[in-house]
Amino acid sequence: MAKELKCADVGMDCGFVARAESTEALLEKVVAHAAEEHGIDEITPDLHAKVTAVIRDVPEA
Repeated sequence: MAKELKCADVGMDCGFVARAESTEALLEKVVAHAAEEHGIDEITPDLHAKVTAVIRDVPEA
């Protein structure tokens, strides 16, 4: 089952949705998006926990 994260689920006013086959691949996309679009250069332990808490399983397309 694929993984999905919506930026809005972390409290951002953003329509970005990331999907990947693994949590690790998903987090890579999310970290890149956070840096490019939100200027977040450091993923703190609190932010990491917040992000991983809203990752959900979705059926593969």
